[in-house]
Amino acid sequence: MRPVLAALVALSLAGCSWLGGSDGPEPSVDIGEPTSTELPAPSATASQEPSAASSTPDADAVDVPVEVIDLAEHGSYGVVTLDLDRWDVHVDWPQDPDGTDLAEYIDAHPGIAVLTNAGIFSDDLTPGGLLVADGEELRALNLADGYGNFHLKPNAVFEILEDGTAAIVDSTLYEPEGVAQATQSGPALLLDGEIHPQFTEGSANSALRTGVGVSPDGGTVYLVITRTYVNLWDFATMFRDELGVEDALYLDGQISQLWISGGSEPTSFLGPYAGVIAAYPR
Repeated sequence: MRPVLAALVALSLAGCSWLGGSDGPEPSVDIGEPTSTELPAPSATASQEPSAASSTPDADAVDVPVEVIDLAEHGSYGVVTLDLDRWDVHVDWPQDPDGTDLAEYIDAHPGIAVLTNAGIFSDDLTPGGLLVADGEELRALNLADGYGNFHLKPNAVFEILEDGTAAIVDSTLYEPEGVAQATQSGPALLLDGEIHPQFTEGSANSALRTGVGVSPDGGTVYLVITRTYVNLWDFATMFRDELGVEDALYLDGQISQLWISGGSEPTSFLGPYAGVIAAYPR
């Protein structure tokens, strides 16, 4: 059995989640040096290092399916597995002009068990592309060309459909009918089992990253945060080879957080964000 991690939070001293960035073959967010190139070692009760933003884990916390996948020089990954028969997954954007603070969002949504920031956003704290929350399109699909991770084509849309299944689709193939929740980001890590054509095996362009994958039958969603710096090629292959995923999407970089019930409170230092992906037990 792989070790279980009680809380997963990627920490760095500086970062940017905005549209833009490097326009090289494998762009990533410009960052400062993190406090550590590796997050705390996993254990049955592990969480982020204590800080002013931390709180005591809740003994009555929901049991969230979490595992750590260690692939040596190819990275270490925290994975939350959400069976959609047992979990409700929502995309949301509170549209606060000051952005979305994860700790405040948790306080305002009783019963929430998993939360992460959803997709790359603009410097005005609005989603970079499509966002659908409970069937309402709050932000339109963005097919514009540009630079930075979001515009590294193909990018893609993560969606939860009204029939209770999930999918990740090339943004140019997105169809709004029957979509209950959706967020657009980029680049696509995998589409139909194929790694993004601009990723390079062995690339030195590494960062802390978050992503989402969907099982081939659409019944399971995987939320993943890296525990070490990884390149996009290794991130994509982890989804494919370790999780059996054929479609996966890069969500964000250095300032991302993935919170689970019972773990340390998310830190405001890394935010604020725009959209979020949240999960609730059925």
